[in-house]
Amino acid sequence: MWRKLKNFFISVSTYTDLSPDVQLRQQVNTALRHRPALTLDEWFEFYWQTYGVSKPVVAFVYTHLEKYSGVKMSRVQPKDHLERDLQITLVCCFDWHLTLYDDFFSCFGVDISEEFEIYNLTTIEEFVKFLNAQLLAVKPA
Repeated sequence: MWRKLKNFFISVSTYTDLSPDVQLRQQVNTALRHRPALTLDEWFEFYWQTYGVSKPVVAFVYTHLEKYSGVKMSRVQPKDHLERDLQITLVCCFDWHLTLYDDFFSCFGVDISEEFEIYNLTTIEEFVKFLNAQLLAVKPA
Protein backbone atom coordinates (compact mmCIF):
# COMPACT_ATOMS: atom_id res chain seq x y z
CA MET A 1 0.00 0.00 0.00
CA TRP A 2 2.74 2.46 0.95
CA ARG A 3 4.61 1.57 -2.19
CA LYS A 4 1.58 2.45 -4.36
CA LEU A 5 1.13 5.72 -2.50
CA LYS A 6 4.82 6.56 -2.89
CA ASN A 7 4.66 5.76 -6.62
CA PHE A 8 1.61 7.98 -6.96
CA PHE A 9 3.40 10.97 -5.42
CA ILE A 10 6.48 10.37 -7.53
CA SER A 11 4.27 10.23 -10.62
CA VAL A 12 2.58 13.51 -9.69
CA SER A 13 5.90 15.29 -9.17
CA THR A 14 7.28 13.85 -12.41
CA TYR A 15 4.16 14.92 -14.30
CA THR A 16 4.64 18.55 -13.27
CA ASP A 17 8.31 18.40 -14.28
CA LEU A 18 7.39 17.11 -17.74
CA SER A 19 4.35 19.33 -18.34
CA PRO A 20 4.43 22.64 -20.19
CA ASP A 21 4.99 25.77 -18.13
CA VAL A 22 1.60 27.44 -18.53
CA GLN A 23 2.63 30.65 -16.77
CA LEU A 24 5.64 31.03 -19.04
CA ARG A 25 3.42 30.33 -22.04
CA GLN A 26 1.16 33.20 -20.96
CA GLN A 27 4.18 35.47 -20.54
CA VAL A 28 5.40 34.65 -24.05
CA ASN A 29 1.97 35.35 -25.55
CA THR A 30 1.74 38.58 -23.56
CA ALA A 31 5.12 39.69 -24.91
CA LEU A 32 3.89 39.03 -28.47
CA ARG A 33 0.48 40.67 -28.12
CA HIS A 34 1.62 44.07 -29.49
CA ARG A 35 2.33 42.45 -32.87
CA PRO A 36 -0.38 42.10 -35.51
CA ALA A 37 -2.07 38.70 -35.66
CA LEU A 38 -1.57 37.41 -39.19
CA THR A 39 -3.69 34.78 -40.89
CA LEU A 40 -1.88 31.78 -42.32
CA ASP A 41 -1.99 33.31 -45.81
CA GLU A 42 -0.63 36.63 -44.53
CA TRP A 43 2.08 34.87 -42.49
CA PHE A 44 3.14 32.92 -45.58
CA GLU A 45 3.11 35.89 -47.95
CA PHE A 46 4.72 38.35 -45.54
CA TYR A 47 7.52 36.16 -44.19
CA TRP A 48 8.02 32.91 -46.06
CA GLN A 49 7.20 33.28 -49.75
CA THR A 50 10.40 35.23 -50.43
CA TYR A 51 12.47 32.42 -48.89
CA GLY A 52 10.97 29.88 -51.27
CA VAL A 53 9.49 27.85 -48.43
CA SER A 54 6.56 25.69 -49.48
CA LYS A 55 3.18 26.78 -48.20
CA PRO A 56 2.32 23.31 -46.82
CA VAL A 57 5.42 23.46 -44.58
CA VAL A 58 4.48 26.96 -43.41
CA ALA A 59 0.92 25.79 -42.72
CA PHE A 60 2.31 22.83 -40.80
CA VAL A 61 4.46 25.05 -38.57
CA TYR A 62 1.68 27.63 -38.14
CA THR A 63 -0.83 25.07 -36.90
CA HIS A 64 1.27 22.36 -35.27
CA LEU A 65 3.80 24.49 -33.38
CA GLU A 66 0.93 26.45 -31.86
CA LYS A 67 -0.72 23.18 -30.88
CA TYR A 68 2.48 21.95 -29.19
CA SER A 69 3.46 25.21 -27.52
CA GLY A 70 0.31 27.26 -27.00
CA VAL A 71 2.21 30.23 -28.46
CA LYS A 72 0.14 32.28 -30.91
CA MET A 73 2.02 31.63 -34.14
CA SER A 74 0.06 34.39 -35.88
CA ARG A 75 2.26 36.85 -33.94
CA VAL A 76 5.57 35.03 -34.29
CA GLN A 77 8.22 36.36 -36.67
CA PRO A 78 11.09 34.51 -38.39
CA LYS A 79 13.72 36.29 -36.27
CA ASP A 80 12.17 35.09 -33.01
CA HIS A 81 14.50 32.81 -31.10
CA LEU A 82 13.05 29.44 -30.22
CA GLU A 83 14.47 29.54 -26.70
CA ARG A 84 15.23 33.15 -25.83
CA ASP A 85 11.97 34.62 -27.13
CA LEU A 86 9.53 31.70 -27.28
CA GLN A 87 10.92 29.41 -24.54
CA ILE A 88 9.88 26.53 -26.78
CA THR A 89 11.31 23.67 -24.69
CA LEU A 90 9.58 24.98 -21.57
CA VAL A 91 6.17 25.87 -23.02
CA CYS A 92 5.83 22.52 -24.81
CA CYS A 93 5.46 19.08 -23.27
CA PHE A 94 8.84 17.45 -22.73
CA ASP A 95 8.27 15.02 -25.61
CA TRP A 96 6.75 17.45 -28.12
CA HIS A 97 9.46 16.62 -30.63
CA LEU A 98 8.19 13.02 -30.80
CA THR A 99 4.75 14.32 -31.74
CA LEU A 100 6.43 16.61 -34.28
CA TYR A 101 8.11 13.59 -35.89
CA ASP A 102 4.83 11.70 -36.09
CA ASP A 103 2.84 14.68 -37.38
CA PHE A 104 5.44 15.59 -40.01
CA PHE A 105 5.52 12.00 -41.19
CA SER A 106 1.71 11.86 -41.30
CA CYS A 107 1.50 15.09 -43.30
CA PHE A 108 4.43 14.66 -45.67
CA GLY A 109 5.60 11.05 -45.47
CA VAL A 110 9.04 12.23 -44.37
CA ASP A 111 10.82 10.91 -41.27
CA ILE A 112 12.77 13.72 -39.60
CA SER A 113 13.57 11.86 -36.38
CA GLU A 114 17.21 11.23 -37.35
CA GLU A 115 17.85 14.80 -38.51
CA PHE A 116 15.99 16.97 -36.00
CA GLU A 117 17.80 18.46 -33.02
CA ILE A 118 16.08 21.51 -31.58
CA TYR A 119 19.28 22.80 -29.99
CA ASN A 120 20.90 23.14 -33.42
CA LEU A 121 18.19 25.59 -34.47
CA THR A 122 18.13 29.10 -33.08
CA THR A 123 15.21 30.89 -34.72
CA ILE A 124 11.80 30.17 -36.16
CA GLU A 125 13.32 30.94 -39.56
CA GLU A 126 15.89 28.17 -39.11
CA PHE A 127 13.17 25.78 -37.89
CA VAL A 128 10.92 26.45 -40.91
CA LYS A 129 13.82 26.25 -43.36
CA PHE A 130 14.99 23.00 -41.75
CA LEU A 131 11.57 21.38 -42.19
CA ASN A 132 11.35 22.67 -45.76
CA ALA A 133 14.81 21.27 -46.56
CA GLN A 134 13.81 17.87 -45.13
CA LEU A 135 10.77 17.81 -47.38
CA LEU A 136 12.71 18.95 -50.45
CA ALA A 137 15.43 16.35 -49.85
CA VAL A 138 12.84 13.61 -50.27
CA LYS A 139 10.32 15.30 -52.56
CA PRO A 140 12.05 17.92 -54.75
CA ALA A 141 9.86 20.75 -56.00
